This record gives sequence, structure tokens and C-alpha cells, in this order.
Amino acid sequence: MAEQVARPAQLDCLAARFEAFKSCAVQEPDRKARNAKFRTILEATCTVVRDAEQSKDPQLAELVEEAHVLLEACLKYAYSDREDSRPLSTFAHSEDEPWINDIMETAGSDLVDEFIRLYTKTLKPGSTVPPLPAFAQIRPWTKSPRPHTLATRLSRFRPDIVPTATPSTPLALTIAEARAQLTTDLVPLTHAMSVSSGNSILALASGGGWKARDPMLHYYLLGPQSDTHLEGVSMDPGLSSVPRFVATDEERKLVFLADNDRIKSFSFAAGEGGRVPKHLANVHTMDAQRLYDGPIAVFPNGRVARAGKGKAAIWDLSCLAPHADDQERAASLPSVEISGGIKPHAVVTFADDPSYAPATWHLHSSTGYLLCGERAGSSGGYACLALDLEHGGRRAARYLGHGGDVTRITTSPGDPNLFVTAAGDGYARLFDARRPLPVLTIETSIQHEGCVDVVLVHPNGIPTLFTGGDRTQQIKMWDIREQECVYELSTGNNAVRGMVWDEERSSLFVATECPYVNQFGERAGYRKARIPTWATWASVEKDYKAHKASVRQPPAGSPASTASVASEGTLHSDENDSRGYYVSEDDDADGDEDEIDEVYSADMRWPEKCFHKENYFGYAYDAGEHMLFRWQFKDEPDITQLPASTASDY
Repeated sequence: MAEQVARPAQLDCLAARFEAFKSCAVQEPDRKARNAKFRTILEATCTVVRDAEQSKDPQLAELVEEAHVLLEACLKYAYSDREDSRPLSTFAHSEDEPWINDIMETAGSDLVDEFIRLYTKTLKPGSTVPPLPAFAQIRPWTKSPRPHTLATRLSRFRPDIVPTATPSTPLALTIAEARAQLTTDLVPLTHAMSVSSGNSILALASGGGWKARDPMLHYYLLGPQSDTHLEGVSMDPGLSSVPRFVATDEERKLVFLADNDRIKSFSFAAGEGGRVPKHLANVHTMDAQRLYDGPIAVFPNGRVARAGKGKAAIWDLSCLAPHADDQERAASLPSVEISGGIKPHAVVTFADDPSYAPATWHLHSSTGYLLCGERAGSSGGYACLALDLEHGGRRAARYLGHGGDVTRITTSPGDPNLFVTAAGDGYARLFDARRPLPVLTIETSIQHEGCVDVVLVHPNGIPTLFTGGDRTQQIKMWDIREQECVYELSTGNNAVRGMVWDEERSSLFVATECPYVNQFGERAGYRKARIPTWATWASVEKDYKAHKASVRQPPAGSPASTASVASEGTLHSDENDSRGYYVSEDDDADGDEDEIDEVYSADMRWPEKCFHKENYFGYAYDAGEHMLFRWQFKDEPDITQLPASTASDY
């Protein structure tokens, strides 16, 4: 009983410490010391909750709520009063629930390089540009490990990694070795994306036209797609503004698209002749009344929910009348398909959190709860919780530890208890839905950028995480069991907007935005490319042909296996460990790594202020447009299937 009393008292003491800190903070001249004291309060608050959980304290739920109130007050103070606008460091980790980061040296050398060039040109015209400082020097791709000759050239592996995957887990090994075939397609600016549970359709809520202001539904029927190209369809959904949310319903063959005013559903069921019409038929229109402008979710029982502030609107699909135009209103706005829409059949109030406004949510299929995250800009907090809309909108659980807006939440069929959040503070957090604190905290970037999106998969039962970067223009693959970043994938100097996983085809879809395209669709901020001889498509083709030849005619005494490796890196095996170590060759290897292919480079262009230089990946690729990437992991990918980079005629 003493412990039960002590823990609330501990939180009261921490609240008093926080108040004392605020009153004395201005008297502490050392910013680092001040931030350290502040972070200690956050960490101690989480420790109280962790201790209560481990001891099975019957007051755990109450303690979590008290801790949440204190943490929210601390975060609001931190982001409103501190002069340092960078996100807070993680504070919810522990020795048993660790915090991990990427061991790779930081990139961004192109930004530093351009600054030095501009500085020299401006202040010391005619002088030789000095070399990059040591902290910004990134070794070329040829000095990085490469565990398999069929690893895509648009990957970069971390050294000395011990991957969990083995030959007994072939799909997991394929992913761990980045054996992926890339297909790309131009897309409108993407705001959200969804793949149906049966992997039949990928739908993107998009904006096209001038300044990307025209509402668009862009979709791909995944079954008929070729391995060599993607064929998408863009259509005008008839909404009055750009849609921000999208959801899919495999059972009913429906795509739901939402702007601030309405939700529209479109059928992707096969019509006459067994084909899906290119222009998907509008089936339902729901009136969101401008009160319910948050994310949408489709429940298995045929109910559609959309979030508002402190409540959610519910529509029952079985009771919805078919879509019909409002002819009187259509006459006044002929450019927009107008229909009044059906008002909600029910409204569920968030009884425990009347001011809570979910900015993102995800249906947790194993519990039926909606895992929700909020943005401080819209509702004033950073809370992550589980809502039970089926039973009066009660709060089923609360999850602590976020230091920024929760931007995405994802789950995987491979483990019904796990979910992952992406947050604006630059961390991805792995939660057990039964516990209030993260079991693993992943610092996805050290560049003070938010984690844009996360995808959790379990190939052959091995938990694997993909995270997307905005300013760092990359996708990282993390081995959860080994708690390591294994490699990163290029996005062609584009920022990640969203990611989804196609389970049936072992494919990662990534929607990206080109930051070098202005509001008029024009490219700006490019320079002449400086591409090494080994980073051209011809070099990739040469390697691929050599691999094919070695497979057909393996050298005498060598195993006839496709697990050969390139000269740039080696997959070493330890007799006492069946897993491989991804290691690099000696730094003194022969060859001029900086030799530029002047003929090839003459026709190519590269962004002046991108995150990666031309020698960071094994193929120098700049997308130059908003692009959808499909990374299809397979045993024998065609690594020569690479998109063309931005050329001088852009």
C-alpha cells in the first residue's frame, strides 16, 4: 500500500519540480544544463509509470493519466518558451526498452559543399574551393558494404551489421539484402495513400493542376500491374477541395476519399467483361458538415467513421442511399460535381477526452480499437491513445513518450500486439498495445526532421521496419530484433510523403514529392552533375551481365549459387554464426573512386541543395518530379531496371 501511495506522490513531486524549473529557468545561462534538467523531469515521470507497470500496480491507469497531464504541460512549455526550436530528445526509453539510432555517418555533404563553393566564390573569387571538412566527408558508395550482387544500386548498407534473416527465412533475407526491383511512375502531389487489405488497389489522395489545387484520386489496380512498369489512373472525384484522407474497403470494393466537406466512395468492383472501369463510379456521398474534417476509417461491420474535435461521425453503409447530384446547387458550381451528401447516422462523443481531435488514426484489427494520434496545432496536445468507438467512444488505453505530433500509426498482421508510430520529433516508436510506454524508440534521423511515415512488416515472422525521411530524402530499413539500421534506399532526392506495403507481392510503395519543382511545375536549383564512372547505368548493366555469366558458368571449385557478391563489399560468414556480417573492403583498395564520367555527366543535372551527392548510392539518380516508387523484393530482381535521372533538357 505504501508503494501505491508513493507513486502518486512522486508525480506530485515532479510536478512541483517542473513549476520550480519554470520559475528559475531564465536564471540558468547554460542552455545545455537547462535542457538536461528539464529532460530529467520527463524521464523521471516515465520511470514512475514503468515501475508501476512492472510491479502490477492496481493504480496504473490512474498513474498513466496523471503522468500524461504532467508530460503534456512540460511539452507545451518546451515548445512555447524555449529559444531552441529543435525537437526534444527521447525521454521514454530505458535499459530494457532501448533507444537506437543509425550508426551511419551523417550525409548532407552536398549542402555543405554548395555552401563552401558559394562562400569561396563570393568572398575569395578565383580561389580554389577547399575540401569539405572532415565531419561532412562521406565515403563513396564503393567503400560501403554490399552483401549481394543483386542488391539494388540505389541502396546503401551500414557496416558490421549482423542481420537476423538467414537462408531459412528466404523472403526476410531478400529484404535484408535489398534484392529489389524498382519501378517508378509520375504521380500528382500525394497527401495520403491506402492499400486495400486484400492488396487489390492502391489509392492516393492527391492534388494536381496549378499549384496542386485540383482534387484528384490517383489509383493503381495492383493485380494487373507488370513487373516492368506501373499503370495508374487519375480521375476527378468531384470534390470541392483537395482530399487529405483516403481509406479502402476490400470486402465491398470501395475507395473512400475525403476533403473538408464530404466523403465520397468509389467502386473498384469489376463491371461488364470482368474489367474495372477507368473512371470509378461514385457510390456514396457523405456530408461531413465541416465539423468532421479528420481521418476516416472503415470498420468490418460496414460502418464509416470520421474524426472531429471531441467526437466522431458514423455512417452505416447498409443504410446509405446511392450517390445523387444536387441539381440546384450544381447549376451554381458547374465545375464541381455537387451533391448534398448524407448526414451522419450517429455521432460518438469522446467521453473521456472531449477536446481530443485525432489527426491520424489506424484501425487495430485485433482489438477493434482506433489507435489515434493528435497534432498540437489543431488540438493543443501530443497524445496517443486507443479509442473504442463501438462502445461509446471510451478511451481504452493511453500511450506515453511522444515528444512531437504523431503523424502516422501502423500495424502488421505478423504480430497482433505491436504497433508503430511516426512522430514529428524525429522518432519512430514501437509499442506493445498492452503497455503504456514504447518498447523500442528509433531515432530515424539526426537532422532534426520529423519521421514522415513508418511501415511494419513480418517477412517469415521477422519484424522489419521501414521509415521515411523528408529532408533526408531516403527510406531506412531497420532490423527490429538486432536493433540496427541495415540500409537506406534512395528516393531520387525526393521527400517521402507516404508509404504502404503490398503483402501479396512483397512490395514497398513510396509516394514522394520533388522539392525542386515550384508551384508552376517548373524545376529550379539544379547544377551540372558530377557522376562517377561506376554510378552510371552502363556500370550497373556491366555488373548485372557479369553476375548472370557467373551464375551460368560458376568458376571451378566455387558453389553454383546466386549468393555471389560484388567487389565493393563482402558477406562474411562466421563458422559459429550462420548469419552474415555486412562489412566493407579495405580503405586502401585500388582504383580512383572520384573519377567522373565527363561525357555522361555533361547531359545530366543534380540539385544544388539536396541531401546526397552523386557518389552516395551506386547509381546517381535524381527523380526531378513527384514520383511513386515500387520496391519489389524478389530472389532474382533485374537491377538494371532503373529510372532515368534528370537530364539537361529538363
